[in-house]
Amino acid sequence: MKILVSVAVALALAGAASAQDAAAPPGPLDHTQQVGAWTVSDTGAKPGDDSDRDVKLARTIQDLELYIHRVDHDGIGLSMQFARCDGLNLNSGFSLDGDIAKRQAKIRAEVHDAFKDFAKSCPPKAGEEEALMDGFDAADRLLETWVHDRPFTYPPEEPDPKAAAKPKKKK
Repeated sequence: MKILVSVAVALALAGAASAQDAAAPPGPLDHTQQVGAWTVSDTGAKPGDDSDRDVKLARTIQDLELYIHRVDHDGIGLSMQFARCDGLNLNSGFSLDGDIAKRQAKIRAEVHDAFKDFAKSCPPKAGEEEALMDGFDAADRLLETWVHDRPFTYPPEEPDPKAAAKPKKKK
């Protein structure tokens, strides 16, 4: 009987621990903030290792979702989904150069191009692009501040043991 109680308690404790792991609290470097209708977030970073870091701006209006992911100081990924158009979506990546105004203009141009491309098979609603991008500049300035204040860092890559084992050829 004592063994059964001990096993039951151990199983209950293991279940509680795994439930806590599934809903782990945010890490010390994580933060999220609302800027108007935009959600600005920086999550998943660990000191010295941003391999799982997700820095993004997100906005949803009616049947349209937009996610702007920063992958480093100058790299960006853009995802859009038009739910009303049978899930029509766009995923693209590009580099950002210049000051904040030039960077924001580049992002706006990419979003505009997506609306133009999708208009062929899914005409946008009047004012939809403007409504989606409303408040973008303020949200992006906050995101730029976060990336500037805490640049992306990655651990050094491990040397490839196969490359080290190969003898070098003489010329």
